[in-house]
Amino acid sequence: MNSLSAKDVFYEYRNSFQTVKAVNGISYDFEPGRVYAVVGVSGSGKTTFLSLLAGLDIPTEGKIEFDGNATSDIDRDNYRLNHVSVIYQNFNLFYHLTVLENAAYPLYVKKMPKAAAEELAKEKLLKVGITESQFRRLPNMLSGGEQQRVAIARALACGSEIILADEPTGNLDSKNSRNIVEILKNLAHDENRCVIIVTHDPSVAEAADIVLKMEDGAFE
Repeated sequence: MNSLSAKDVFYEYRNSFQTVKAVNGISYDFEPGRVYAVVGVSGSGKTTFLSLLAGLDIPTEGKIEFDGNATSDIDRDNYRLNHVSVIYQNFNLFYHLTVLENAAYPLYVKKMPKAAAEELAKEKLLKVGITESQFRRLPNMLSGGEQQRVAIARALACGSEIILADEPTGNLDSKNSRNIVEILKNLAHDENRCVIIVTHDPSVAEAADIVLKMEDGAFE
C-alpha cells in the first residue's frame, strides 16, 4: 500500500485585499487501514488541505508525498485517475449517465473494454448496496443516500488506495449518514484503504480512528 504524507505544507492565496494562509505548516503521515476525520470551523483550511492531498493543487511551500514522490513532480492526472478518489457532499455524478455508467466512468477513461468496465462497476455497486434494478436509472431517480453510494462505488471501481471525502454526509439524513460512514469504515478496515474525511458532523468524527482538528490552517 502506497503512503501519503504532508511535509511542512503551506498554501496561500492572494486577492486584491489580503494574502490568506489557508494551510499553515502541516506535517502528517497518513496510514492505510485507518479512517481520519479532519474537523474544524469553516475557514480553518480543511477543504484546501484535502484539495492538496488530492493533487488538485500543489503547496506554496513544503510537499505532499505519495509513495515518496512529491505531487509537484508526478503526473497528477494519473495520480487522481489511479490512486486517489474524492467523494463530495453534492455527489458529483453525471446526471445524463445511468448509475452503472457513472460507476464505470473512470474505467472508460482508463480505456478498459466496456463489458469488463461495467462488470467491475456492477460488483462495486452491489457492494455498497445498490441493487441491479437501479443500474439503469439516472442519478436523479435515486435518493441522496443512494447517490452517495454510487459515488463511493465509482471510487472503488477505479481501485484508489486513498479515499478523500469532503463532507460526504452533509446532504444526508442521520440514517443514510450512518450507512455511508459504515461503508467508509469498512473500506479502511476490511480493504486496507486510507480514508480521510473532512466533516462538521460529530457522529462522523466519533466513528473515525483518528480525529485531526484544524485551526488557522494547522493541526492542533
